[in-house]
Amino acid sequence: MSLRDLAEPKKRPRQRYTRQLTRREIRAMKKRGYDAEREMVHMLRDEGYDAIRIPVSAPSKEPLPDVFAIKDDAILAVEVKSHVRYAYYKKAQVQKLFEFLHMHRIYPRRYPVLAAKFKYKGWWFDVAEKLDDYTLKINKGLTWNELLAKISKPQPTV
Repeated sequence: MSLRDLAEPKKRPRQRYTRQLTRREIRAMKKRGYDAEREMVHMLRDEGYDAIRIPVSAPSKEPLPDVFAIKDDAILAVEVKSHVRYAYYKKAQVQKLFEFLHMHRIYPRRYPVLAAKFKYKGWWFDVAEKLDDYTLKINKGLTWNELLAKISKPQPTV
């Protein structure tokens, strides 16, 4: 070590700020996601879909969506998130939706749906057209009625 190094110590690289969550905060986040998934099931059932929530307690490599629904010749695989400002869907999550729908090729209309419930702002949706990362924000995406209109068209998307 030289005298210059002693006089001017090198700057440490900036460390990323990470917030430590308490057990109560983690439980509240999980409950908010669980409640959003259950609400999505009820919304789909109200529209005549046979819908079910798939409870997966830990991240899994199995291609399982949070919710899936069937009506006539259509099947929906839904990834549900509940956030305050925006929802980010990683490519791996979207790929699981595509894999799940690929296993159900008997249905001619298959839709990988991304759903986000924003606190105090309501629901926003998107239908994944390709395998990629997706972001949903408030007022950016499809409303519930627009989603229903899009998936009611007799054209396969996957």
